[in-house]
Amino acid sequence: MENDSKFFPITFRRKDIPKLFGFNVRSFDTLVNQGKLHPIVFGSLKLYKTTDMLAYLDKKQIK
Repeated sequence: MENDSKFFPITFRRKDIPKLFGFNVRSFDTLVNQGKLHPIVFGSLKLYKTTDMLAYLDKKQIK
């Protein structure tokens, strides 16, 4: 799938963090526990919005 390397998905799972954003899953857990990112819950499946993550990373990079 050539498109996977060019586009971010709309939502992502916790286990996709290293592949998409290049940092540790435990660091992501810290962000969620601090309330900086909020999951979308479907039963036992938790999805996170990519736009929220990219906005957080942009804000963090500006500081």
